[in-house]
Amino acid sequence: MRHSLYLNLAVFFVRADIRREERVWLAKNRRTSSDLPLGNAYLLKDLGLNVDGRPLCSAEPRDVNAARRVRHLRRACRVKIAT
Repeated sequence: MRHSLYLNLAVFFVRADIRREERVWLAKNRRTSSDLPLGNAYLLKDLGLNVDGRPLCSAEPRDVNAARRVRHLRRACRVKIAT
């Protein structure tokens, strides 16, 4: 016995809403943040943090970041749209 179209549609929308909530939560919690009660921007900069408490520099070295960027650019140049 097959479920009704409305039941399948309801399940689809519930799953889509759960996936959306997970994406929003991951985007919010992706970068680590330090909650320091310091109001001085210069002191935070000395600690290596932005005003919002996030680290100033990225967690990965520059050569890794550059290698990844070059790899993506090469892949983008290789892809040709077949028309």
